Amino acid sequence: MLKISFIGLLALLVCSGCSKTQQTACGTQVCTDLFASIGVRFFDKNNNPVIVTDFKVLDLRTNKPIVKAIPANYVPSNYMEILDDNDLKSLSSEGDMIQVTATDPVSGQTKTTVFKISGGCNCHVAKISGPDSITFD
Repeated sequence: MLKISFIGLLALLVCSGCSKTQQTACGTQVCTDLFASIGVRFFDKNNNPVIVTDFKVLDLRTNKPIVKAIPANYVPSNYMEILDDNDLKSLSSEGDMIQVTATDPVSGQTKTTVFKISGGCNCHVAKISGPDSITFD
């Protein structure tokens, strides 16, 4: 009986020194160290790559533009990044409607497409809906 009381007392002393895990607004979760990004490729009607101009990204939930910094060693291509994990907290966990607008400099045609992209309390940004590529007519 004394042995059981001693173990109980020891457990009580050990746990009294414990601190609770601090919870964030998103709760406790384990995420990978991967860095996620979501982008889209642009093509003309002959399936040739198009390096677009006037590329704009707008979060329709907040009505705020999402501005991406272009690195100094940026090489133009037909792939444009819409969002990445740096934008995670500006999105809702359920997904925001993200409007992407770009212009084909040769034809002058402008295309607007809407994507649904989640972020928020998720570990990474994720495309819920939207195309992998956009083709100009």
